[in-house]
Amino acid sequence: MNAPSIPGAMPEPFPAPRDPVPGPAPSIPVLRGHFRSSWDGWGPARRDAFLQNLAGGTGAPLVDPAPDGRSTHRAVTFFHLDPAASAVILSANALVNHLDVSASEFEWLGNCGFWALTYLMPADWESGYRVTVHTGPGPAPWRAAKERRPIRMAADAGGPDPLNPLLGAGMNGGPTSVVRLPAAPSAPWLATVSPRPFAGSPAMGGDPSEGGLPCSEDAPGLECLRVTDSGAGRVRTVWLYSPPPGSATGPTPLLLLHDGQVWAKYLNLKATLDAAVGAGVVPAIHVAMIDSLDVETRSRELSGPTGTVDFVAVDLLPLLRRHLTVRTDAPGTIVSGASYGGLASLWQLARHPHLVGVALAQSPSLWRYDLARPLRDVVDRVTIRLQAGIYEPDIHETTQRLYADLVPLGADVGLCTVTGGHDWAWWNTWLIHGLAELLDTAPSCSS
Repeated sequence: MNAPSIPGAMPEPFPAPRDPVPGPAPSIPVLRGHFRSSWDGWGPARRDAFLQNLAGGTGAPLVDPAPDGRSTHRAVTFFHLDPAASAVILSANALVNHLDVSASEFEWLGNCGFWALTYLMPADWESGYRVTVHTGPGPAPWRAAKERRPIRMAADAGGPDPLNPLLGAGMNGGPTSVVRLPAAPSAPWLATVSPRPFAGSPAMGGDPSEGGLPCSEDAPGLECLRVTDSGAGRVRTVWLYSPPPGSATGPTPLLLLHDGQVWAKYLNLKATLDAAVGAGVVPAIHVAMIDSLDVETRSRELSGPTGTVDFVAVDLLPLLRRHLTVRTDAPGTIVSGASYGGLASLWQLARHPHLVGVALAQSPSLWRYDLARPLRDVVDRVTIRLQAGIYEPDIHETTQRLYADLVPLGADVGLCTVTGGHDWAWWNTWLIHGLAELLDTAPSCSS
């Protein structure tokens, strides 16, 4: 796809894209036998009371002090109750080692199908996870598979933890469970998510043949626009959030947010923003949530310097500035997204700094492009905030490298290191944390 001619935009040639390279297998901090040592010492009455609490939806996962006394870590124990299970595995984001799946498998405690698994994790860990159960004879699918990707997919084929009521949602809206340890930044404004058990794949919950997802049925309270993408020759869906009545005293900042179907339909961003604005965590703001359509379209158009980046500059932003009471200057216009969306956010600044002046890039897929040179050319005009998880090592490393490249140039750039993986569980909360810092209602994050 050729980039349209846009006044003020960075010209070609662009850096060459790179293919992904699998990272090293993670080191799993499993504490074998940690919970069993307590369980074996309990009497029948205490065991029964504990199991009743679990079945009632309280107490899972169990968070204890670290056995070695470190205040920076916690022992986190996951449980499963299933007398028919012959094997159980935990698929916590980025923590399945295909070379040692036993490190993620639950230990059978020999009591009516009671299983447990304990990890030693940093006290601010945030993660989505699933529990996958094998029943019957023969090896579990994650043991029968031989290669990295099939092993991880088999381990992740289960569902949310029935013992943990805290839910999250992923790209296609499918439910996950969420663990968020006590030292993670507080997020009392975070709304309850709306996962979709039968969310579609590969359409990520919608039908691309209809030009996007249904506008109104599943995102109440949001205005919905159908916007023609002149470069791709199709219609895109954009959901619009407006701040609560009376909260804005004039034109507000505008946030352009990629993978809008996830935020609008599954993560209930409207309710989160209403609560955050009402509590003064962020000021009044308008948000445009941009549908990324299906997996193939997203991979093609959100992962590079043109595609969605040009749709925002050419088609969407002029429309929003006419339609909404928002600031029309580049410093008042923020773009954000996660993964490919984080990469597109940085490309937006590199190519159109006269239109969009601020990027909040979550886990940007910088393995695909080296953006140091394109961003060097605009550092005097833009503000960049980067977020990356320690359990996504390739992305964390490339994000740190970009930060180190830009700091000596005097760039207004910040980096937040998050104790998580490539994961909507923390992208959901850290979007608000990042906006609060950018909009001067919270202190900056120290990397």
